Amino acid sequence: MKNVTKLRHDDSNYPDTAGNAIGYKSLSCIGNTQLLGMKAIGICGSRNASDDALKWAYEFGLEAAIRNLVVVSGHAKGVDREAHKGAMQSGGSTIAVLPEGINQFRPNRELKTYIRDDNFLAVSMFQDNARWQAWQAMERNKLIVGLSIGIFVVEAREKGGTINAAMECVRQQKKLWVATYPNEMSGREGNRFLVQESAIPVRKLGDVKEALDIVAQEPNFESAQFTMDLE
Repeated sequence: MKNVTKLRHDDSNYPDTAGNAIGYKSLSCIGNTQLLGMKAIGICGSRNASDDALKWAYEFGLEAAIRNLVVVSGHAKGVDREAHKGAMQSGGSTIAVLPEGINQFRPNRELKTYIRDDNFLAVSMFQDNARWQAWQAMERNKLIVGLSIGIFVVEAREKGGTINAAMECVRQQKKLWVATYPNEMSGREGNRFLVQESAIPVRKLGDVKEALDIVAQEPNFESAQFTMDLE
């Protein structure tokens, strides 16, 4: 996992669907760059996620991977890592979009257990030695969304990276699915706002399988709108 591959906009593995969103910046990659050309779905949520959100993230990653959908997320603790883990534990693949330079990347200890040469890709759009900065965490959302059919928001605060990713999804005219919960609690203000603004509500975990079946059958980046019920 140490070799870095550089992708320019004219390379065959460069993700054209994301290029416009990030100004066709060069990408630095560790892992399987062929994952960039596969059908993918993004997921985002709080670093300090609730137990319910962590469960949803893991199950979503697992069910997406079973349907050969690459799971795209940000490698942060909380929702991101649970989604990555769910995908790889079920035999699927995942892309970690980094908020820092590729030379700063170290796979999370728990995820490292499941990473193989073919099922994982870390990708950065920043200078190789760039350290984490808040603006970069926001900026990389353009790439997460650009690589994905759409984005699933598990748990979003009123402000921060998750709500920013959701707004980027709207800007790129991708589908946006947002979890709703029977019990309101602090840290989910963004979920309520996004549903009020016409995001697709998600209420029951049992319907994730059916919803992802629909996505998996659609042409890449042309998925039809649908509602997921999560429980």
